[in-house]
Amino acid sequence: MKTLVIADIHQKIHIADKVLAAEKDYDEVVFLGDWFDSFQEPPIVAGFEETCDYLRGLITDHPQRKKFVFLPGNHDMGYIFHNNGPSSRSVSRGGAYYCSGFTRTKAKKFRHAFYDKGCKDAFFIANFKPAHQSQGFTFSHAGIHPAHIPVGQTVKSLVEDILPEVWKNFRRLDTQPHNWLLSGAGRSRGGQCTVGGITWLDWHMEFVKDESLGRQIMGHTKLNEPDCRAMGTNAESWNLDTEQDYAVITDGRLVTKRLTELPNDAPRRPMTLEEYLQLSEFIV
Repeated sequence: MKTLVIADIHQKIHIADKVLAAEKDYDEVVFLGDWFDSFQEPPIVAGFEETCDYLRGLITDHPQRKKFVFLPGNHDMGYIFHNNGPSSRSVSRGGAYYCSGFTRTKAKKFRHAFYDKGCKDAFFIANFKPAHQSQGFTFSHAGIHPAHIPVGQTVKSLVEDILPEVWKNFRRLDTQPHNWLLSGAGRSRGGQCTVGGITWLDWHMEFVKDESLGRQIMGHTKLNEPDCRAMGTNAESWNLDTEQDYAVITDGRLVTKRLTELPNDAPRRPMTLEEYLQLSEFIV
């Protein structure tokens, strides 16, 4: 079995284009989330609306869509939460699932790309999942911590029973553990929780290797190179958030690959004059 793992995109949709164009014989692709909120502008990255359309197309129209697994990231959750009305309506000021980069203007663009086209809560609940298990690894956006496991439960029951129920009820912010387990920020990230939830856990300050949790793969915490802890053990855990690398797991064995090693044959849209002029400013 061959699984591709693509971490935080942050509107660099060419990352997914290049990997999917180069790796054609895969059985599964796991996207670790954080499609949105780049702090760069087009043409260096895709625009917010273009990213929305691209993501929706992967889910609904891509010929290999049944092989795709989508996990929500902390930069996705605010837009999914505010996808609760037509784009013509104002976006509330509420801070539910708030993350840096979120704006009400972008939330309205998200609604235009999804809610206005019939992609409402049921769409995201059906097509995204908080965590995924395959090839001996547990995948989540930011990682699973022992504090996430209720007494008497296991990682398996968390992934298969608890998190799906939390995900179905992601709007029930008044009920624990929904808000914290799915998207609570830890103190190391400016939140109020002892450790972050599965979309906020910090790799440097909060993540711990633990054989009871098994082997894990995550993104979320930006690195220069892929990082692995406890390699070759039952607690082997990888952080792939470099925006330059992806992973290939073949029959349980993981290797990382650099995007620059791939042929530059992914389809690209023509650059507009405005984008060319913007790029020229950076070149000068």
